[in-house]
Amino acid sequence: MQTPLELRHLRTLLALREAGNLSRAAQLLNLTQSALSHQLKGLEDHYGTELFERKSSPLSFGVAGQRLLKLAELVLPQIDEADRDVRKLVEGSAGQLRIAVECHTCFDWLMPAMDAFRERW
Repeated sequence: MQTPLELRHLRTLLALREAGNLSRAAQLLNLTQSALSHQLKGLEDHYGTELFERKSSPLSFGVAGQRLLKLAELVLPQIDEADRDVRKLVEGSAGQLRIAVECHTCFDWLMPAMDAFRERW
């Protein structure tokens, strides 16, 4: 069985917890309240349970909602970190440089060049 659970759903649940209500969470996510409600309804329909109590203020998450919140807390920071790492690699501001030198006299010019390289990076 394939899950419709996406990263945006996890981000939505974190925004709901932070905001405490649907309208403020929608603002945080730059969505309309209708779009946010539709997104959550689809997720609840898939799982066959409500993720939170809509009438409580602030929102109260049920067991299923709490489980997905834990997943969001675990997964999203790792995904954000990986995204930053890949961007740094693509920009050339991270990664590894491996150099092999066979001649001893090459160190006379290579080491000062490497020192200058290290200072810039």
